[in-house]
Amino acid sequence: MKNRLRSHVDALATAVSRLTKSPMTFFYPDYEEDKPYGYRGVILYSNEKCIGCSLCAQICPARALKMYRVPGDKRLRPGYDLGRCIFCGLCTDICPTDALELSSVHDKVFDSLESMVMDPVDWTLWSRKVRGEEMARGRKMRVWIDEDKGLRYEEVR
Repeated sequence: MKNRLRSHVDALATAVSRLTKSPMTFFYPDYEEDKPYGYRGVILYSNEKCIGCSLCAQICPARALKMYRVPGDKRLRPGYDLGRCIFCGLCTDICPTDALELSSVHDKVFDSLESMVMDPVDWTLWSRKVRGEEMARGRKMRVWIDEDKGLRYEEVR
C-alpha cells in the first residue's frame, strides 16, 4: 500500500513539474505533424480510373473493400468500410490503374459506424473532399525528442 501511494505521489509531482516547462503539444489543426515518406492514411478512390477488376477487394486482408453494383454501370465498383481498414496499402499496390491511392490524412471523424461504410458513389465524393482538405491543411511541424525538454516542434519550410 505504501509503495502504491508513493508511486501516485511521484506521478503527480512529475505532472506538476511539467506545468512550468514548455508545452508538450502543438495547436492542432493550425499545425500538423510532418508525415514521413510512405505514411499510410485513408484510401482515396477515383471512379474515373477504376476498371472494376475487383483485385482490391480480393487482396484486402481486413475485408474493408467490397464490390457494389452501381445503377447504370455494367461493372462492379469497390466500396470502402473505413472502420475495417487497417491501412496496409495492399489495395493501392495491386490496383492496375491507380484508381486507389494512399493519402496522408488519418484524422477523419464520423458520427456513427454506419457512416464509415461508403458505396462507390459516396466514396468518390468523399475522396474529392478529402483531397481538397489535404491541400488546405495547417502548417507542417517536425517533431524532435529532447532529453531535457521532451518533445520539441520545428516548423517545416
